[in-house]
Amino acid sequence: MDHHSRRAAPALIIAGGAGVRLQAVTGPVPKPLLKLCGVPLIKRIILTAARAGVTRFVIVTGYEADRFHEVLSNDPGLDALEIEWVHNERWQLPNGVSALAARSRLEEPFVLLMADHLFEQRTLERMLEEPVPDGECLLAVDRKIDRVYDVDDATKVEVRGNKVVRIDKELQAFNAVDTGMFLCTPALFDALDAVDGPEGCALSDGVRALAAEGRMRAFDVGDGYWQDVDTPEMLAHGERTLLGRLVKPTDGWVSRHINRPVSTRISRWLVRTPVTPNMVTLATFLTGLAGAWSVLDGTYWSVLLGALLFQVSSILDGCDGEVAVLTYRESKYGSWLDTITDNLTYLAFFAAVVWAYAGGSGETVIRSLGLGSVAVVAASILVMYYYLLQTGGSGSLVRFNRAFEEHAVGRRRHLFSRLLNLFRMMAKRDFFTMLLLCFAALDLLNWMFWTVTAGGLAMGLAIFISTGRLLARDRAVAGDISS
Repeated sequence: MDHHSRRAAPALIIAGGAGVRLQAVTGPVPKPLLKLCGVPLIKRIILTAARAGVTRFVIVTGYEADRFHEVLSNDPGLDALEIEWVHNERWQLPNGVSALAARSRLEEPFVLLMADHLFEQRTLERMLEEPVPDGECLLAVDRKIDRVYDVDDATKVEVRGNKVVRIDKELQAFNAVDTGMFLCTPALFDALDAVDGPEGCALSDGVRALAAEGRMRAFDVGDGYWQDVDTPEMLAHGERTLLGRLVKPTDGWVSRHINRPVSTRISRWLVRTPVTPNMVTLATFLTGLAGAWSVLDGTYWSVLLGALLFQVSSILDGCDGEVAVLTYRESKYGSWLDTITDNLTYLAFFAAVVWAYAGGSGETVIRSLGLGSVAVVAASILVMYYYLLQTGGSGSLVRFNRAFEEHAVGRRRHLFSRLLNLFRMMAKRDFFTMLLLCFAALDLLNWMFWTVTAGGLAMGLAIFISTGRLLARDRAVAGDISS
């Protein structure tokens, strides 16, 4: 019995139907070409699968087939992928007929995806790691029935052990739901061919035939996200879910409850425009610099305006990454541009606060202390850059924050580790930006100065110590591997 490695498997995408229930939204445009968060549904499916390791795609079209060629064949974002087109003349019939139309193109095991079913990269990666014997197929199912949106519209599945035993939309006794993702051997084509007739056949018919012979296994998607996009309500739910999943595990309290809800609403609009993530980054940078410039004047209203602009830049700082994720435009260059401009904004604003409070006074010691703190922050930023360059080259500080939590502090409970974690939390932009805005509103420029000065010194100390720990750990791990 042969078992196959799936990571290099091609993908068959069914995109032949008319999507009647969404035509009130799409008009004559095929449903898979409808944009969700700025990206056509089918392109979102292709790019997610590509990130999971798929490089070859066989796409079966039917309704308005020429539109698919116009949109996808001229898309530079898909140039690195191999896309083959198959036209199903009987596209009005159930979707099993579209699968059969691609039979001659797929003699090896393959992934079967629907052009209107969203899924997570990690879910497909996990499924591709599953061994599937010749003659069997795998159906990805969701056992979290209570969390399925519009379960009444879903295709129900009864699973026993790891086997699919029944599948039907009208099934009364079921313990899972069909997610529209399959890992197939050519046995699926044989099963569909056996049940095909003048009225065609559905994929569910082929699944039933294989299940009757004990050859259809179930793969549980676990906590993985998926969503069928079949109605206007499902489309809206899919958009809300994609936006909701932009929350990062490293988000602080302010970011999670204030900044992120605002930034995702802005990003929801931005993805419908030609604005790129890097344009958002530069707009965020200029907003932060304008805030620093305003603070230099030192008067109440100028400081308040500056702090408010600094807070706005903190909110906008989430938008560039959100737009990049939603439109599949993340890049190493973009991550470094974001990180460097963010840090230049911090330095400019901190220096402006120091100058506004102590620059015009004769308090040389206070002024020197404030500027020294800014210098320490600058040095600590350079240390973080060094760590990022030593551990992969990406400019995203999410990596640094995760490494800090896992290794620099970890599960230690002693006082020093708790203080390090506290300083790290205070060093997060969402926290200190909101804190400075509150002080500005209360006309407490002196508190802003001491927050920047003491906080900057504490933040620098925490970063120096934690980065030293991280680099020492990495060297120890490298030494263990080499030995």
